[in-house]
Amino acid sequence: MYTAIYAQVGIGTTTPQKSLHVNGSLQVTNELNVGGNSTTAGSSGLIGQVLKSNGPGTAPSWQTLAGVPTSTGTVIAVNGQFLVAQEITVQMTADFTAVGSPGATVANPIGNLNNEIIDNESLYAGTATTNSFKVSADGVYQINMNVQISTANATSPVIGIWNNTTGLWVARVNDNYVAPTGGLQTYTLITSIPMLAASTYSFRAINTQDYTLKYLSTGSTGSGPVTQVSVRRLK
Repeated sequence: MYTAIYAQVGIGTTTPQKSLHVNGSLQVTNELNVGGNSTTAGSSGLIGQVLKSNGPGTAPSWQTLAGVPTSTGTVIAVNGQFLVAQEITVQMTADFTAVGSPGATVANPIGNLNNEIIDNESLYAGTATTNSFKVSADGVYQINMNVQISTANATSPVIGIWNNTTGLWVARVNDNYVAPTGGLQTYTLITSIPMLAASTYSFRAINTQDYTLKYLSTGSTGSGPVTQVSVRRLK
């Protein structure tokens, strides 16, 4: 014999609002299954997953949160999923000097850019003479470059991100060098651009006259790192 009784059960309440209404604390000493039906057990999820609401009338589901315990960086949401954004931040370990190239169409990779503050996907490489990096996924990335330059007055140095695959700038800034020859002037690039996992990129600079990119800013009151570059995924 099969008997179906449809009723609402209240614990700690005489006016239950749902099939089971608990007015008080709840202790669960084994797995918690969500979803399923009359013939299939719901899912108990995996270790480390969190319970996500899917709205009224729909069972919640277990979701994997970004790998915060093993990754350093900023948690972002992409296509409804949490992940730790790829991030690269690098400083120089020494000054870098390059020869001027009047009329040049290919910029010079910046050397000595090898003090890695963060490279949470290990996709950056820098040496005394060059650098390169890749992004792990197509997306929009924020670019920050702060570079202190010493060169000839009245020239126009350029700094930026170079696509090694296409041989073209993808982000750059240039300005008239108004400091005295051999003085110091800081160039800053802040922008956001689409970047592709299939391409290789590099931080580069170029000028018509010899130039030096400075590792430290120094003065009578102290010194500290001045040239820093970074790339971080936004979406």
